[in-house]
Formats: sequence, C-alpha cells, structure tokens
Amino acid sequence: MTASVDSCCYVFGIVPGGAEVPASAQSGPAARLRLVEADGLAAVVGTPLGDRPLGRASDLLEHDRVLAELLRSGSPVLPMRFGSIMSDEGAVEQELHAQHDAYVAELDRLRGRVQYTIKVRYEQDAVLREVVAQHPEIARLRSSGENEGSGAFDRQLKLGELVVKALEQLRPAEAAAVLTEIGATAESRVHEASSPDDVLNAAFLVDRDRADEFERHVEQIAKRHHGRLRIRLFGPSPAYDFVGGV
Repeated sequence: MTASVDSCCYVFGIVPGGAEVPASAQSGPAARLRLVEADGLAAVVGTPLGDRPLGRASDLLEHDRVLAELLRSGSPVLPMRFGSIMSDEGAVEQELHAQHDAYVAELDRLRGRVQYTIKVRYEQDAVLREVVAQHPEIARLRSSGENEGSGAFDRQLKLGELVVKALEQLRPAEAAAVLTEIGATAESRVHEASSPDDVLNAAFLVDRDRADEFERHVEQIAKRHHGRLRIRLFGPSPAYDFVGGV
C-alpha cells in the first residue's frame, strides 16, 4: 500500500496483514479506522479529528475498545501505548518495513496468548493487627497516640514510618509466596509496589486455551488468602507489558 494522507495516523497496534478491522465508532482516535499494510504486516490506525487534542477519558476508552476487539477476533496484536501518533501512512509503512523482523517475531511469540494482570494488596485491618503484635514499638506508639498531648503529631509521623517499614519487610516474602502459588505456568512481568499496602502487581502471558484454567486457579488462591490479602485479576487483555511500541 503506497497511498498517503495529509493528516496524521493514530496507531493502535501492529497485526498480521489482512487482519479484521474492528467496527469504528468514528470518534476520537478511532475515526476512519483502517489498516496500513506493508510486507505482510499491518498497523491498525485511525485519523483523529483535528478540532481538539487527544487526551480525554473517552479517547482512552476508545483506544482500549479497539485493542480489545482486535484481541477478541483472535488475531495476535502488538498494542501501542495510548497517544502513539505518526505523521502519515507513509511513515507507518516505513516503520513496518524497518521493524519487520522484530514485529514478526513478537507477533509469533504472542500468537494464541493473552495477558492477565494480578494485583495483590493487604487487607489493612488484618495486617495492621499482625504488625502491632510483632513490633512492640509500633504497639507502644499506637497506645500513646490515643492520648492527646504535646508531641502527638511527631508520634503519629513516627508510627506511620514504622508501619511502612514493617510492611516493606513483609512484602518480598508475601509476593514470592503468591508467585509460587501461581506457579511457572506463564511468562510474567513484576512491577514495583506503588503504595505501602501493595503486595504484588504482575502481568502474566497466558495461552488462550488455558485462560479459563488460569482464572480458576487464581480464584482459588484468592479464596485461600481471603481476609488477609485482596487478590484481583484483570483480563484477558492485549499484552501491553510484553511488547514495545512504535
């Protein structure tokens, strides 16, 4: 395909050539949704209207919708991050030519696989009781903090610091235990904790034909830890955590 357009191309993802294009809502980044093909590959692109910049919540929802529909079609897809824009179709074709071998290899790796994300957090009341029982200094500060008086702010500040430190000491073993329970059934990517209550934030690349089994397995793990850990499963979704971007 050698035709070009004057307006930019919003790139949703890379797919094999001839893939099915999702139905477009003709809005936001998905306006004029189409394939730009080269060398057996294709980019799923839209041409956003030029009357406003992208960045609304509705634009992000449209981005996710298009990628979710590509995933449901059964086609492997390399998802691009929200906001990936190239100057025109010619630039997209050049990218497909330049990165052809890398994109083909990644599509082959993702064929028949989907991403699940597992987020694990402490149940605050339960873990706080454990921390208080195991750390006399925390128990003392909590008790003294119940009485008003001078130094109350400093005590609360010190108490918070000690609780966070105690949780940080617990987290590595807790996260490792959950990962062990999940088992080596899928390729994974583990992200750093973003708050003291976070135990684990990890993405897993799962074979489609084992997706139901994986969901049941995680559900069983969540039941075993109910009351102490809150385990949430998200997906299936495009493999954001396992690919690069344009």
